[in-house]
Amino acid sequence: EYGEGLDALSAPPKDVAAFKRVLEDPNLGGFDPANVTALINPSLAEMREKIEDLFSQSSKCDLVLLYFSGHGITDNNNRLYLTTHNTSKERFRSRSVPASFIQDLSDDTYAKRQVIILDCCYSGAFAEGWQRKGDVKVELERELGKEGRVVLTSSSSTQVSFQQEDADLSLYTQYFLEGIETGAADENQDGIVTVRELHSYAKQKVQKVKPNMK
Repeated sequence: EYGEGLDALSAPPKDVAAFKRVLEDPNLGGFDPANVTALINPSLAEMREKIEDLFSQSSKCDLVLLYFSGHGITDNNNRLYLTTHNTSKERFRSRSVPASFIQDLSDDTYAKRQVIILDCCYSGAFAEGWQRKGDVKVELERELGKEGRVVLTSSSSTQVSFQQEDADLSLYTQYFLEGIETGAADENQDGIVTVRELHSYAKQKVQKVKPNMK
């Protein structure tokens, strides 16, 4: 649900429920249910506080995962904002969570393994202009068991993402989870779905439905 000028979306609550199910499945995500927090229609304060808790309360050995489904809005400088239930078209800056808020927390956390997944319009703008501390280049390793930060987005910085009329889930999330649950994303058939394989699978599936998507 959203404020004036933004259409309500039916898929995000279902996206979150499906993502939670996969994360908590011991044969798939393997996350302890006690460590998974799902927010549906959060207020601005609640969303900021829970995201802050996620990063600030994590230790060096933790794997931090943040998933967002909903409206994404960019300003005239291509800065991304993640909406809350009281975000309106005219009040998106003061009633949304700016990408910079998450980026700062991500840079400051002790957690060495981080996954940020954004299924929203203009989500590719999230990483644009991200200023890293120091000059150390962090390469994305093939397995999540290695250290590094992964940002997966359902669209480029200038494109909208899609909620299908004939499907329960958002397009990117649908195929992202399908790749895990069915094992179809395991390209080399080694029994492990890597982050590269998973994004590649979802990307190919989305582009079959929406050929111009990036």
